[in-house]
Amino acid sequence: MFMRHLGVLLAGLLPAASHALSPEAEEGRALYPACHVCHNPEMDPPLGPPMWGVQRLYRMNTVDDDDFVNTMVEFVKAPLPENAKHQEAVAQMGLMPPMPLPDELLEKIAGYILEERFPPPCAHWRIAVKRAEQRGDLAHAEKDQMMLERFCQ
Repeated sequence: MFMRHLGVLLAGLLPAASHALSPEAEEGRALYPACHVCHNPEMDPPLGPPMWGVQRLYRMNTVDDDDFVNTMVEFVKAPLPENAKHQEAVAQMGLMPPMPLPDELLEKIAGYILEERFPPPCAHWRIAVKRAEQRGDLAHAEKDQMMLERFCQ
């Protein structure tokens, strides 16, 4: 009974699958709430960058799916500034803590992050515009406003 209630609770934290995932990625999806705690795009202030952007940066900076998964696993096991794909996030929020999970579980989570179609983080950009304007960082506010207009209209 407890596990069924836990499953319902965790399901509320998971993005709705927008397409079929591989069996391994589906297992990773079930583990993803551990990541969403910090990578929640609606959090103010944010603790980590939205996964939409993390996924895009890893896709641009890895050569194939295996490299994506391996690079992500190595980073989350031992985050180092020189290995971070999202330098702006590191500058603003610092490095994430190491994730003390077995490689097999981290690979499943990274596989899910690779395969999922995350929606653009519109709430995150709205919050970022507001916070940047409050700091007087108009360049950052303009960049996030541009992302809002491009992906959220």
